Amino acid sequence: MKIVAAIIGMGIGQKHLEAIDNYKNSKVKLICEKNKRKIKKLKIKYPNKIVTSKEDEIFFDKEINLVSIASYDQYHYNQILKCFKYKKNMIIEKPLCLNSNQLKKIYFLSKKNKDIKITSNLVLRTNSLFKDFKKRIKKQKIFYIEGDYIWGRKEKLFGWRSKIKEYSLTLGAGIHIIDLINWLTGLRPISVYAVGNNKMTKGTSFKKNSLITMIFNFPNNILVKVSANGAAIYNHYHEIKIFLENQTLVNSRMGSYVINKDKISKVEAEYPDKKNRKKLIQNFIDTIKIKNIKPLISLKEQIDLMTICFAVDKSVKLKKKIKIHYL
Repeated sequence: MKIVAAIIGMGIGQKHLEAIDNYKNSKVKLICEKNKRKIKKLKIKYPNKIVTSKEDEIFFDKEINLVSIASYDQYHYNQILKCFKYKKNMIIEKPLCLNSNQLKKIYFLSKKNKDIKITSNLVLRTNSLFKDFKKRIKKQKIFYIEGDYIWGRKEKLFGWRSKIKEYSLTLGAGIHIIDLINWLTGLRPISVYAVGNNKMTKGTSFKKNSLITMIFNFPNNILVKVSANGAAIYNHYHEIKIFLENQTLVNSRMGSYVINKDKISKVEAEYPDKKNRKKLIQNFIDTIKIKNIKPLISLKEQIDLMTICFAVDKSVKLKKKIKIHYL
């Protein structure tokens, strides 16, 4: 089966293009970009591809069977609906959508259109270090996990993100750490209590919380703390500590370690391991082309992840603990 793809949005969409184009008989046929300056440059850079500002050219093209949605977050939902209508497989930059009503509609349509495959670009699952951690914690007793998504690029909050009514740092940042912990443990949280503030961005164009801290109750009495920190003066980083019965696993700016009672050992696996990030999209292409290939993230995991994120933001708003009700 030949994969013929289109990309919507050539910010992070550039990475999608690099993952798809020329991978196992796959090609990107069309690029959709709204920025007129970018369009001129893209036409020069990709003379053999269609470059347009009109996204409907994608949906009316019967040859295109994969759409990569890397547009701004507020456009994802309507573009997903079009993919369902015109029977296109889809890759969506996180988040899938911006509210629970949209998620319910996507879930309903996915049940109705089981032949259409969907993935969300949650790339920490391809990271060599975190794969190493996942192997180490298998069958071990976990009692506490801390995970921090440290943005380290505060200036990015003041562009398009500041203009989206339903944007949140949970959906834009914390989602990666929540997914990472779900994947590492093979579990999903039961409830969440979350708080936030905008102390470090007050008086700016970013009117939402620039720091959100979440406490999750997981099965087996595991407590998990996650922060989405958009205002820190810090490198962009995914810090994590996994506290086991007899050791602790750490990834921090100081390095990656296993801490035992009598010694500290450095973990040699790579982080941030950007070269492997394209593997999530390439695995997705394999699932379209070949039966019985297991996706790195299932659709149910994606739906559950969004449900968790909406519960977090509801907890912040209501200032109380929220039980998470999965679809």
